Amino acid sequence: MSLYFDNNKLFDAEGHLTDEGLYAIKDGTLDDLGALEAAEHLSFCDYCLLRYTAMIDAAPDCMKQPMRDLIPQVQSLMRLRSFRIMTNRYVSAAAAVVLGFVMWGAVSTFGVPNAAALLPQQPAARQERFGTKFNTAVNGFYKSLDDTFKSFTLTAENGLDQIRAQSIGGSTAKGE
Repeated sequence: MSLYFDNNKLFDAEGHLTDEGLYAIKDGTLDDLGALEAAEHLSFCDYCLLRYTAMIDAAPDCMKQPMRDLIPQVQSLMRLRSFRIMTNRYVSAAAAVVLGFVMWGAVSTFGVPNAAALLPQQPAARQERFGTKFNTAVNGFYKSLDDTFKSFTLTAENGLDQIRAQSIGGSTAKGE
């Protein structure tokens, strides 16, 4: 015995959906081809669409309700998509800011060349000047990185000292 409705019984002699065909649509017992043919027919046949709508309206209220609530699922999907959109915006903005700072640092370190710098020079003098500027830039980078790590370490130590002070103060208060 087949689980699906017989597609030969889907339409009557006039080309409209049969009552059994409409019930098969409602029950979901049509195979893929039958469901496609029925959906296409309902898209242009007002007579069958009215019959199908009346059949659904006559169903008990418990049959008209969805099987599960989709609102939480849709809300979580919307939150995820809005998070992705905002993250993409902030990442792009952060990349633009970092690129701006890098370019600003490069211009301030190496300077903007003047017309005299663009004229041919002795290769040794040009190389020496580039080496000096490059070393200055690298040393400045390492110095700022070192300062950042020192600042981070100092902040972390201050935080740990505060936590220790609170835990010692709290233990003495409990002991009193």
